[in-house]
Amino acid sequence: MNILVFIKQVEDTRVPVACDAATGTIKAEWNVPVLNPDDGAAIEAALELKARFPETRITLINLGPRASEKMIRGGLSLGCNEGLRVWDDELEGLHAPAKALILARVARTLPFDLILTGAGSQDTASAQLGLLLASSLQLPCITHATALRRAGAGGVAADRRLARGYRQEVQARTPLVVTMVASDNERPGRYASLPALRDEATREIPCIDLADIGIPAHWVRQTESLLSFGPLGFPKARGKFIAAPDSSLPACERREKLREGSIKRREERIVKGGEDVVVEELFQALLQGGWLDHLRKPAA
Repeated sequence: MNILVFIKQVEDTRVPVACDAATGTIKAEWNVPVLNPDDGAAIEAALELKARFPETRITLINLGPRASEKMIRGGLSLGCNEGLRVWDDELEGLHAPAKALILARVARTLPFDLILTGAGSQDTASAQLGLLLASSLQLPCITHATALRRAGAGGVAADRRLARGYRQEVQARTPLVVTMVASDNERPGRYASLPALRDEATREIPCIDLADIGIPAHWVRQTESLLSFGPLGFPKARGKFIAAPDSSLPACERREKLREGSIKRREERIVKGGEDVVVEELFQALLQGGWLDHLRKPAA
């Protein structure tokens, strides 16, 4: 089995954010870069599969500058086979859609049976990359997995974390994409030996750019422009004409009508009878209220 693991470098949130009192900006040089926790869970899942099936090959891929090679070397010292870095001057500050475009093209150039990535990143928490990758590659996707294991020939079983503490076991055939999530009570990860760290410290990590994978820079800019953020602000109230109440009404009733504005009071009706009667009355009420208009067939 060939496994591609996409990893990312994020800022360590355990380190307090320092602010420059003179400028009011965050001191970026004080931030400590670390491997994204969910991506670490993806590496751990890949290594566990390799421990059971030694013929498994793991390739770590990072979209980042040269400084992020430290994460790749760390994974290689733990037992991953290959590392690859993707970087270009056009790739600074990209969002998930553009990243998925690039990483999907990289995946098409490499042999793989399984793609692993973190379910979410610690800095943006968009949780979109895995789904966008699977969509671009037209592959099935299992999200929020906490553990992986082989299930028969060419199959993978995943334990998924659901809401309210529930768990789900899912099986799928490869090739597929799985997004991993770090366990809440996850024990400290495995440690690399000192000889392995020495060996990987001087290992050359290949780096490719957009030209190497055949993606024009304007494709990236166009994909990035699909996700834009405008200025934030509160919505403005829109005024609406309200007719003056009848002057012949008592003052208390006129005040009540002004407070109501254009709000229509809801009518309540109790339907009694058998199951068929209640269902028919409910259906007619929804039909007359326009709640089922989207089910009507357009006129020929």
